Amino acid sequence: MKANRNNILQLYITLALLIFNTSVSLAQEGPLAGKQATSLDALEKMLYRPDDSLKVVALKLLCWEFRNSDPDKAVEYGEKAVKIAIALNLNFELADSYNRLGIAYRNTGKYAQALECYFKGMEISKVHGYENLLAFQFNNLADLYSRLELYDRAKEFGKKALEIGQKIKDDYTLSYIYNILGTIYRNQNILDSALSNFTLSLELRKKIGFSPGIATANLNIGRTLLQLGQYDSSLKYLNVAADIYADNNDLQGMIIVNLQRGLLYNRIGKFDKAISFFKKSLEINQKFGDYQVARDAHRGLGNSYSKLGNWSSAYSHLDQSVAINDSITLSQFVERLTQLTETLRFEETLNLQKEKEKVLAERLSLQRSLIRLYAAIIILLTLLVGLAIFFYIKRSKDVRLLQAQKEEINNLNHAKDRFFSILAHDLKNQLTSMVTIAHMVKEKSIELDDDKLINLSKRLYALGFSTNDLLDNVLSWIKVQNKQVEVKSTPVKLKQLVDKVIYSQQPAADMKQVTIQNKVPSDLIIDSDPDRLSTIVRNLLSNAIKFSNISGKVEIEASTIGNHLEVNITDYGVGIPEEKLNNLFSARGIESSPGTLEEQGSGIGLMICRNLANDLKGSIRVSSQIHKGSTFTIILPLKGDTFS
Repeated sequence: MKANRNNILQLYITLALLIFNTSVSLAQEGPLAGKQATSLDALEKMLYRPDDSLKVVALKLLCWEFRNSDPDKAVEYGEKAVKIAIALNLNFELADSYNRLGIAYRNTGKYAQALECYFKGMEISKVHGYENLLAFQFNNLADLYSRLELYDRAKEFGKKALEIGQKIKDDYTLSYIYNILGTIYRNQNILDSALSNFTLSLELRKKIGFSPGIATANLNIGRTLLQLGQYDSSLKYLNVAADIYADNNDLQGMIIVNLQRGLLYNRIGKFDKAISFFKKSLEINQKFGDYQVARDAHRGLGNSYSKLGNWSSAYSHLDQSVAINDSITLSQFVERLTQLTETLRFEETLNLQKEKEKVLAERLSLQRSLIRLYAAIIILLTLLVGLAIFFYIKRSKDVRLLQAQKEEINNLNHAKDRFFSILAHDLKNQLTSMVTIAHMVKEKSIELDDDKLINLSKRLYALGFSTNDLLDNVLSWIKVQNKQVEVKSTPVKLKQLVDKVIYSQQPAADMKQVTIQNKVPSDLIIDSDPDRLSTIVRNLLSNAIKFSNISGKVEIEASTIGNHLEVNITDYGVGIPEEKLNNLFSARGIESSPGTLEEQGSGIGLMICRNLANDLKGSIRVSSQIHKGSTFTIILPLKGDTFS
């Protein structure tokens, strides 16, 4: 480890010398070049040098420099730094790059990716004892939980960061930690504690001469004083922050400081000035797309114009504020679902040495508070994983058994994470479409004739039908995973069973004018489990309709061959690419593919069909040609034989 740190130190020294030399050579290019632009040019020139170790350092520094002015570019540099650091096995650089990349993701609003980076960097820092990086990672987690309004968790991570920062006595690290703690207290309206922490942060940043940090501390003090009603003092701090942000080309800082100045001038009755600052904030925010800033700026403009008697402009901006707030509400709901899914793995690692019952109770409590709508699904899956881990530890008699159970748990985690990701994505799309149609009907009902209103109603009905189908598959998947229902064979009249399935899917077929032909012989009877068989036929028929063209046709046939039965479901739609056929029924093949009318689905239906067919001691095969259609064949035994 010592040799590795020495190598990294040499890299930093080399890089510093190269940047200095390049800065001197570029200083004569013009009076507007400036120190920062020159340094960035020097860093970017390092990327063309052959030494990959040097490139990692340059890339992570570029990621950091662009985090506030161009976060998308910062993400690009950060991802390259991580990739090279992994290839070269540079542990310190990898942990540091993950931390900086996480902040870039956070600034683009991608909280789930930011959390993933923080967790990966934290694991490396713990293993190798990088306490300085660990303090920043805890601090970044505190910041993210604060943004999600989980203040108790935010303070927990903030205090952990403060303990490490005070232990290593690093002013730079402590200045960041005091800043985040102040933000948490301010969001909770504990303003005296917030002001105290921001002041400590400002003192440390002045001591080390950290210009961007000084601007941030001034901004936060100004915001807190504004909440306290100390307007003159607040304006002084905000103006200092604005000057530094402008010098450093920190666009994200300028967005916030202009918004705060607008709010301040509204408070003291200078509405023309307030309007000017709100518009500057909105203009810069077009590049970043921060919905909360846009909402607050439009709300401030609405208040300003209403005080000036300009009711038309006031109404327009207040209306935009309400629309953005509605969008934020939906986006935050889906983001919190995704964030919780990504957090589960970290929570297990963080509390590995605590009692299993305690960890489970805490996890379930967090799940209920964030996603009550999906609490039942998440609790069942978490219990499944928790029980698997419990029996894994209790019954591990030898190395082979331990390894087998570990692989099983990893597979369950992978399937769970992928399932949650697809479920969150598809439910978001379904709900967003339904809300959009409902909004159109509400806002434009006077302009809609009967035909258009009927079409919108049909679309809304189809979305509801598709969402119901998705939830049916989710429940089937849970039952398959938990093996809740035993196989109960009984004589089944196959034609009648198929007729019932067709009836349930007829609304989806009618939307696309797809004809369904039941060619199953009326006298065909098989001993099987009717519930499992109906679920298989329903999923395959739903897929056939989904990927059929308008006015298409689906045929269902059945025949006995030897000692087994074959049921063929054939469509004449878009077909399946050859490269997808091998993984079509496996967890790796789970993919949400839109139908010919952009119908949504979870992608787990075929995997459910395979598992149910296995329960019936049968199998499923598929043949397909692009643009000609597909045939799915269900093979079931007549006398208890097994086919694979």
